[in-house]
Formats: sequence, C-alpha cells, structure tokens
Amino acid sequence: MSAPQALIEFFRKEAAEYLDRLDQVLAGGDDSAPDAAALLASARALRGSASMTRLEGLPDLASTVERIAIGLRDHELRWDQRLHFAVRGALAELRALVERTPLWADGDIRRSRTQSVALAAVAAGYLSTRSAPDAPAGQVLPIARFFPDDGMPAILERNAQPPMTLAQRFRIDIAAAADGVAREAATLATSTAGPARLAVADGVRRALLGLADVGDSYGAASITALATRMARAPLAAAQETAAVQAFARLLMDRELPDAQLAAQVKQAGVAWAGAPPPEPAVVPIESLLYRGKSAIARARSVRDELTVHWQRGTLAQPEAHALFEELSDLLDLAVTT
Repeated sequence: MSAPQALIEFFRKEAAEYLDRLDQVLAGGDDSAPDAAALLASARALRGSASMTRLEGLPDLASTVERIAIGLRDHELRWDQRLHFAVRGALAELRALVERTPLWADGDIRRSRTQSVALAAVAAGYLSTRSAPDAPAGQVLPIARFFPDDGMPAILERNAQPPMTLAQRFRIDIAAAADGVAREAATLATSTAGPARLAVADGVRRALLGLADVGDSYGAASITALATRMARAPLAAAQETAAVQAFARLLMDRELPDAQLAAQVKQAGVAWAGAPPPEPAVVPIESLLYRGKSAIARARSVRDELTVHWQRGTLAQPEAHALFEELSDLLDLAVTT
C-alpha cells in the first residue's frame, strides 16, 4: 500500500530539499564532525516525510541516518573520514531511491534495506569509548535531600530516556539486521524456480552478509560465522530457507537473555553444519531427451540462466561453460522430431 501519486510527487520535491540541506551540513570536511543538531533536524524531517509515503522499506535508510545524527549529538559516535564517506554514500543512494518512488518495486525495497543495514554496520564500529567528563569537585549532598518526606514532589525524576548500554545497542542493531534477513528469506520461501528465484536468493545472501558485518563490528564471532556460512550456501532447498528464517527470528527476539541467545546461536550453528545434504530429486530419463519443441524450450531456459551469469559477471565459471555446451547441443536437437 502506498500514498497517492500526488503525495508521492510532493514528497520527491520535499525530500530533495532535505537531502540538499544534509549535503550542506556534511560539506564542512571529512574529519571534522558536522553540526549534529542540524544533521538531526534534516534527517528526522526526511524520515518523517518518507514514512508518510507508506512505501515499504523507504524510511529505513533515512531512519539509520537519523540514528547516526542522534549518536553524534549524544557523543555516542566518533566521527572520521570513513564514517563521513559512508553517510554521504547513503545519502546519494537515498536520493536515487527518492527518484524511484513513482515506480517503487520489490527491488527498491531490498535496495533500501540493504543500504540501511550496511550503513548501520559501519556506524556500529564507531561507538565512542570516551568516558564522560569528571564532575567538578564539590560538596557531597545526601540523596534524601532530593526526596522530601513532607509530601512535596521530588526534585529528581527518573530519566525517561536513560543512556543505552553497548549490549542494548548490540541487540537493537542485530535485531534490525536480522529483520532484513527474515524479510528476504520469506520472499525466497514463496518464490518459484527460475532466474527470478536466483535474484531473490542473492538478496538473502546480501542481507546475511550485512548481518555478518553487524555481528563482526560487535565481536559476535558465532553470529558472524553462521551468517557467513549461510550466505555461501546454495539456498536451493526448503530446509536451508527454513533454517535461515529460524536464525533470523532467533536474533530478532530481544527479550531472550544474552546467555540463552548465545547458546541457541551455537546450537543453530551445529545444526546447520550437521544438516544432511538434500537428496537429489529423481528425474525420469525421458525428460532429459530434448528434441524439437522441447529442445527449443530448454534452450530458452538455458539462455535465461546464461543471462543471469552475465549480469553477475560469472560467465567464466565452469557452470556457465557447461551451459554454453548444452546450448550448442540443443541447437542440433531442435531440428529433430
């Protein structure tokens, strides 16, 4: 579901203004930190405007930029040239996505979420380790002084937004990255065989590698290793897709204690490594004997697979060479009856 086209066009113009302001804020230099308040104001406005479009995935990237601005404002993030380039690159991607809003499609949703995860992974490596400045020496006051017993309101109040610990931020960022994996895996589970499924499987791999980057930035070696192994798998069997979905749901459960999470990630890694390979399907020999129209139909299928190899730049791989040889044989079989 999306907003009317008139609202989409208004958003494109408004978003371009916000993006121009963000570029101006970041134009000061690579190493010097930008004005966090100005960065946050424009990023928050852009995220709110993107949310109004109701285009799935679009607000994700703007929200990540907003979170980085909050981290800078609260001195939770360090700023240097690499983070500067990452944010500028994300804004360039966001500008391109804004131009795509009238024709928003599944590929744009995946692109936005992938960029959001990648940017969050970079920012996670810049958590500030600087301790808060020491409070000036002064008279030590009893805590009871701030909570009078005469019925008057207390002077102190509980902080509605207490500082976030590193462990809490890890669970938030890893859950966000796992959410992207779960969405891509759900699409893969319902896709049909063919070139389109291969493209969806690539989306799952990118999301898993983004998850691995987030885990690596926090030193979560078990999560990084399992996500990387899953990304390198064929992802052709239903068992593999189900295991990826279960892994993502596990990481999205922020109520699970850290010890239980670590134990279940280890168990998932053992199950993935020990899972028996799926048995090949039994194919009747008659279906392998192409001739006439069936050879032409098979040749078209081979052509589509070669197109995918060309798009990936993998025409030099043995699988592509085998397809070329099969296509040559099919040309001869096509003239038989």
